[in-house]
Amino acid sequence: MKNGYMKLGLMPEGAGRTGSDWLNPGMPSYPGTNFEKHKQQALIAEEFKADFFFVADTLWADEGSPPHRLDRFEATTLLAALAAVTTNIGLVGTMSTTFCEPFNIARQILSLDHLSNGRAGWNLVTTDPKGSSDNYGRFHGISHRERYEIGAEAYHVVTGLWDSFEDDALPQDKESGVFLLPDKLHTLDHKGKYFESKGPLNLHRSPQGRPIIFTATASDEGLAFAARYADCVFTTAYAMEVNQASYRKLKAKALEYGRDPNSVSLLPSCAPLIAPTREAAQAIQAGRRQTIGLQGAINYLSGSFHGFDLRKYGLDDPFPLSVIESLAEGFKGNMMQMLRVARDEALTVRQFVMRFGFPKDHFVGTAEDVADEMQQWIDQQACDGFMLIESQPGQLRMFADFVAPLLRERGLLRREYPGTTLRETLGLPRPENQFVAARSRCKPVEHDQATSPAA
Repeated sequence: MKNGYMKLGLMPEGAGRTGSDWLNPGMPSYPGTNFEKHKQQALIAEEFKADFFFVADTLWADEGSPPHRLDRFEATTLLAALAAVTTNIGLVGTMSTTFCEPFNIARQILSLDHLSNGRAGWNLVTTDPKGSSDNYGRFHGISHRERYEIGAEAYHVVTGLWDSFEDDALPQDKESGVFLLPDKLHTLDHKGKYFESKGPLNLHRSPQGRPIIFTATASDEGLAFAARYADCVFTTAYAMEVNQASYRKLKAKALEYGRDPNSVSLLPSCAPLIAPTREAAQAIQAGRRQTIGLQGAINYLSGSFHGFDLRKYGLDDPFPLSVIESLAEGFKGNMMQMLRVARDEALTVRQFVMRFGFPKDHFVGTAEDVADEMQQWIDQQACDGFMLIESQPGQLRMFADFVAPLLRERGLLRREYPGTTLRETLGLPRPENQFVAARSRCKPVEHDQATSPAA
């Protein structure tokens, strides 16, 4: 942690992370599209000085999908509404490089950035084609590796378009009648393997230079991509030693690409379950597991595996590794971590479901227990911070009232925002416009080649 503070994002999950959280009496109707719910979560997160509000997204759903994927807002639309009712918290939206045109990504995210006075971030995702390709009519058979090649090229196009205007390109001098200095407006003229985009973008440069780049991954290819291009990386909270290994890989790769390892942050998911006593918290967690039930866990995992139906197998059969491996082009990093455990420990279907189909025991207990565990993950270099998920209605309020003060007392959580932009909040330097940088080096910016970092 460069500035001593852990980084904290909040990721709303609508109907809840599991397939049964929507049954909680405190969950409102249509929670994924309930703006008041999202607004209150964002305001609570801003109250305890969270860095950003992070909206995940998917581009397809079917009858087997978990509830939180079945009914949800499009990310940038929701965040634009939240920009009007928040002041400091960052606003990060997911847009897919596989199915969204880079010009549209650049324009939507930069519009959000200006609406929020420099608080926007882009969660760059390389979408699994299964399901989504049927909605867009393309990319039916691309590989995991090719998705990252597309993502790398899209990154170059989007960031190039964001730099279309130099910072002082629009003097808007009413006395002289000069609105634009034409030599400070740049055409990208990108012609690559997957995309063509002439530019310029019809939006001036961001107050923070460029919006912040996020990505979500756990695979080796994804970590290499993140180390080269991203500022923040969202991943799953596995056992601490697994996240420590990802942390080391990410930082080492960043150094290999000539970056300061502190400039890219690893943020695993964290769904605190807080109660006055450890026993009470564990009882609530046990009740959640009972509500989910074995069949509910099987249904949830089947949806997470893009429709692969675990109900076809006997509970005490060996877990079908070969079949799952053939479907692991989707959330590949998460899948491969689970498959590795299933293979190494020779799990049955029942054991696999019990291990991965229910809420984890991380961050469950009293406020002090949760603060202690979060600090341990930081101290043991398993992460730079966390992506918070509200595990049950009311838990975010509990975190704000009881855990956040403990973290603040320990010097792990800020008391005030340091500036007005998300870049300032994250402690990242404002990047120079790439066209200005190229001019100072007396050579052109090259945009017609984009190479996957995994290559």
